[in-house]
Amino acid sequence: MLQTDIVALPFAELARRIAAGELTSEALVTECLTRIEAQDGTLHAFVAVYPEAALAAARRLDTERAEGRVRGPLHGIPIAVKDLADMKGRVTGFGSRAYGTMPATTTAPFLRRLEDAGMVLIGKTQMVEFAFGSWGTNAALGSPRNPRVAEDHYVAGGSSSGSAVAVAANMVPAAIGSDTSGSVRIPAALCGTIGLKTSHGAVPTMGVAPLSPAFDTIGPLTHHIDDARLIFEAMREPQARPSVPRTSTGIVRTPSRAELDPLDPSVAAAFLASISALSETGVSVQSLILPRAFVDYQADTGAIMAKEAYGALSHLVDDPDMPLDPAARSRVRQGAVIDDAAHATRVAARHEALGALDDVLGAGEVILLPTTPFPACSLSDVDEAVFPMSRLTRLANYLDLCAISVPVATTADGLPIGMQICARHGREDLAMAVAATLQAAMQERNRLAEDRP
Repeated sequence: MLQTDIVALPFAELARRIAAGELTSEALVTECLTRIEAQDGTLHAFVAVYPEAALAAARRLDTERAEGRVRGPLHGIPIAVKDLADMKGRVTGFGSRAYGTMPATTTAPFLRRLEDAGMVLIGKTQMVEFAFGSWGTNAALGSPRNPRVAEDHYVAGGSSSGSAVAVAANMVPAAIGSDTSGSVRIPAALCGTIGLKTSHGAVPTMGVAPLSPAFDTIGPLTHHIDDARLIFEAMREPQARPSVPRTSTGIVRTPSRAELDPLDPSVAAAFLASISALSETGVSVQSLILPRAFVDYQADTGAIMAKEAYGALSHLVDDPDMPLDPAARSRVRQGAVIDDAAHATRVAARHEALGALDDVLGAGEVILLPTTPFPACSLSDVDEAVFPMSRLTRLANYLDLCAISVPVATTADGLPIGMQICARHGREDLAMAVAATLQAAMQERNRLAEDRP
């Protein structure tokens, strides 16, 4: 009989059990489908589930394994994908009732790579409409519910809300999201999962509905850092692979506490505890000096996003008869008032900042930040006119950093708190290595705190 926590086991352990004959891919997929059926009516993480196709794929993979053909460490592992990636024969909804009408004729290359690696695509997950929003709300199709709060509808974070909920609720071992301004990391932090924002261009975005091509990236949400690494390795472009392992602990840069304000007190305490925990492991923690404030990076990233999104979606958001989420429509329409000259100026300023990145962050250094300034809140408390959750994530998008959010603590009410480790473009190995050190150190610190009388 399957254990209740089997979906949350590391991929390596799942692979060991399958290899030992203790588990099959078909049984694992069946367990995921059972959990989705039992929980998703409440959590609303999925827009579509493909039980027949998933079970057929799992059986084929079990047959391959029995014949001695194993594709690798992802062989037979189920995964869900955010509803902005094309799957042949399926409609790409992009979180909207108006965007997709016809089934896709091809599958997005990154999804084909996951299938080639042996992963089983089990369904598509809910998201913020057009992937433009950090609360995780969707007035057009419904807002996923954060599984960490049983008694109220708390937001899951966006825009990859359904992917985070599906993983946090143990409906699937992993899911795919997209990160244009924090959309993998924010829901990962609010739901208590791992979320990897990959370097821009490291994972192909062909076959993915675009929000802002300047910033769009694809990344995994998982229970374990090493699982995120395995998925990333399977999805990434061959030319983006380092020729030799480059992992090291590096130097950790942190902004001053005042630069991060306003912060929830629990998030602030977790940030300071994370600095102490890393320092106790021997990692060098030094100050970070940014040429601009976090809100400035947030604003300019948002303006570039809006201009590009409006260019792609104006035919929908300018039509008052389209059944769109009013908040999503408003965000995209902000691009209508940004003239070409102002946009060009912002793009040029960003390119200049990228050229001067050595003055901010060394090649072997990382940045430690809270992922979100505040933990999840009740859906009834959301103000769609403000965007606090992306204030600390957009720096990585603007400066083309890779970043990973890891859960490090909880509030007194049990809400997850995430920290993000940001590294230079192409240094996912470094970001994940430091994140693993941080997570282990914080887990030990939390364990010792619980053991104190």
